Formats: sequence, structure tokens, C-alpha cells
Amino acid sequence: MKFYNRIKWHLKELNKTLSHLPSHYSSKRIERMILFINALILLDLFFIKQYDKLTTTEAIGIFTAQLIYAGFTTKQISNDKKTDSDIK
Repeated sequence: MKFYNRIKWHLKELNKTLSHLPSHYSSKRIERMILFINALILLDLFFIKQYDKLTTTEAIGIFTAQLIYAGFTTKQISNDKKTDSDIK
């Protein structure tokens, strides 16, 4: 029951985050997480579908794109943390 209540609380907070209600979570981070996961899934699906046709260089290019995007997302979150701490 305790686990169910935690899940329920997190889902309510996520719902508040995506609306205009005040929430425990940062809406920017949630949106970036959704975009990041979506980009990873799409690149992975492309890789799986084209696996037999890809050269080694193209496969390395796909994984490099994923790592660059992961670094960019991490940097943006870090910048948001700095901005949030400057405001307080």
C-alpha cells in the first residue's frame, strides 16, 4: 500500500508539472527528459531496423549523436540549476 501511495503521488506531481499548477518537479527537466528518451528510442529503433545495412562508421555516427545529445541535455540541466540557485 505504501508503494502504491508513492507511485500515486509521483503521478499526481507529474500531472501538475505538465499543467499550470505548482509542482514539486521542474517542468523544464520533465520536458527535456521526455524529449531525450524519445530521441534515444527513435535512434535505437532506426539502428535496429537498419542494422544489417549500416557500416561501422554510420553506427559510430549514431552513437556519437546520442552521446552529444546526452551531453547537451546534461549541460542544459546544469545551466538550469545554476540559474535557479542565482534566483534564490
